Amino acid sequence: MALSQRAKDWLATLSRETPMPTAEVERRIIDAGGTPHAVWLAFQDEYGGYFEEVGPGDFAIWGLARAATAEPPPSWREPNQVTLVAATKWLPEAIVCAEVHPVHDYHLYADGRFAGIGGTVDSFAMKLEREGLMREFYGRGKVERTLITRESGKPEHQQLLAAMQYALVPEASNARRQFFLEPRRLLDHCPHLTQLVLYEVDPTAGPPV
Repeated sequence: MALSQRAKDWLATLSRETPMPTAEVERRIIDAGGTPHAVWLAFQDEYGGYFEEVGPGDFAIWGLARAATAEPPPSWREPNQVTLVAATKWLPEAIVCAEVHPVHDYHLYADGRFAGIGGTVDSFAMKLEREGLMREFYGRGKVERTLITRESGKPEHQQLLAAMQYALVPEASNARRQFFLEPRRLLDHCPHLTQLVLYEVDPTAGPPV
């Protein structure tokens, strides 16, 4: 799907190195005994080489492989190689991000799903939509979390959900996690965890941008 403007705006804040050519990545996948799935090659084309700060001084470098001559040099993955994860009974074959600490578990599955910080999403584009959504909302002023609960079934929490249904952000939402955006409120709902998190812009901060 095409990215929203907020996702494009977030992507534009990231730096990017020259990525390994997609044709070379494809060859390395084949050499490693894998299948060069179209969704993997499209990911390398569109997003290879971007630097994402995933923690203080901790970066993920998107893509599927990096050259030994890349700067900074590869540290968590072998240079000039791809890292494949075999299919299981429950999950399809996956490929690991070109450079990221293993704790973050950045995997792109053959069916297009992406696993990483915050869990698995339907596509890498959905990850970008969520990043862009949070950046946009936090840009509206001082933000506070005013509700965190694992009891979303309570009547008062169901009322909140019902009141914000109109504000669903479909490009950032799926069955496991939904986002609802208003000018001063952002609601994050995880039905399978019965979890709600409500973020609100400080009303003393002036009108939202």
